[in-house]
Formats: sequence, structure tokens, C-alpha cells
Amino acid sequence: MKLDIKDDPRCFSPTETVTLKDFGTIVLEPNEQLTFETEEGKRHDLTRKEWGWYLSNSVNASLKGQGYKTALVMSLFAGEPRIFINVVEEDKLDIFFDYIEKNKTKLICWLDEWADTSARG
Repeated sequence: MKLDIKDDPRCFSPTETVTLKDFGTIVLEPNEQLTFETEEGKRHDLTRKEWGWYLSNSVNASLKGQGYKTALVMSLFAGEPRIFINVVEEDKLDIFFDYIEKNKTKLICWLDEWADTSARG
């Protein structure tokens, strides 16, 4: 793993209502993982694989068990449709719905409700 952490983060606004702080870059090798944790102890993993990335824990087991819902959304903010996956804390759904309304985003489906756990592939 390689870290390039900035002492003075770059601030930018991808939309009129959102300002983000870019704190740097982390380069992971295959089979390396980072875990992000909230103040309440909820955890979210990001894992590098030889073929790409696991961007999330299992949406219908691990995340759901921690009180997260996983949304597939379409943003129209940039003029053309862009698809995103959002992991939402269940007790903050009202904040999430307010956010997507203000940012020209539509909820396509909840992936944690959609998953057919009997499917084999």
C-alpha cells in the first residue's frame, strides 16, 4: 500500500450544493483492503483484487446487518445520466432523500432489497 496524504486538502465543488475535501491518494495492491469506520463503529471495506475492486461489503448481509441500505441512483446533475451506488445509514434516510432531491438524483432501487440470495452464478 502506498499513501500520499495531503496536510492541506484540495477543496472542490462538484455541484452547487456540495463541497468536498480531497485528502490524497491511497494505492492498493491486489488483495489489500482498507476499512472505513464511523464514530458509531459502523464499518465499510474497500478491497483491491487482481480483476478490479470490491467497492463494498455484501449489501444484503454485512451492510444491512450494520444498519445500512444500499441505493442504486441516477444523477442528472451533469446533464447526462450518471449511475452511482450510495451506502445510506438507515437512521439518516430523511437526510439522504433531501440530498438526492436537491442534487437532481433519482433512486433507481435499493440493492439490499433487490438481491435474490437464491441466485447462483
